[in-house]
Amino acid sequence: MIDATGLSCLLTALFALPAGYGLWLTATPGRALSDRVGHALHAVMGIAMVAMVWPWGMQLPVGPQVVLFAAGALWFAGAALVRSAGPGGRAARLLGAVPHVVMMAAMAWMADVMNGPAMTAGSAGAGHDMPGMDMSGTGSLSAMTLSRTADQWTAGLLAAALLALGLYRLGQAFDRYRVTGSAPSGVAVLRSEASDRACHAAMAVGMGLMFALLL
Repeated sequence: MIDATGLSCLLTALFALPAGYGLWLTATPGRALSDRVGHALHAVMGIAMVAMVWPWGMQLPVGPQVVLFAAGALWFAGAALVRSAGPGGRAARLLGAVPHVVMMAAMAWMADVMNGPAMTAGSAGAGHDMPGMDMSGTGSLSAMTLSRTADQWTAGLLAAALLALGLYRLGQAFDRYRVTGSAPSGVAVLRSEASDRACHAAMAVGMGLMFALLL
């Protein structure tokens, strides 16, 4: 999908980091089932985004991806509703689940809008357009761009939201790393939270860039 090898490698690194971190947390003993499911969904999302960066990723079945990530969005929303009360109550839990729901829903939308025959970056100008996609090969960084106005607006809004979310999460990660020295009793928790937010930031920024490249 990306028509520039250097950018493809950079995005692959951005997505591989949270994917590997999610797999590690999923396999870590002592975690609740709901946490394992959430981390596993993020790991799969990272792997799917790595695939979308490269031409061979267009050959993966679309239907299962749409179903999985739509179910993931519902999972995070449902888990926030049924989870036992914590600081801030149900409203705080739902607010905290919004980024996860948005990212999962965005993945489902991206997989669906890219539905079509397999393409490679080298064949972008061959005239085999996907429904709703412009494969004219104009020399842009992406081998595909959205041709429908509604899809362009959706991609633009998602790009802006995800990039903003990524920067916000990155700021949270830096804040938690910064205060570890002044909270020796909670260093492990703060570092874990910082790592979580740093990985979420990497995923959100990478996804935002991918959506921006579709415009």
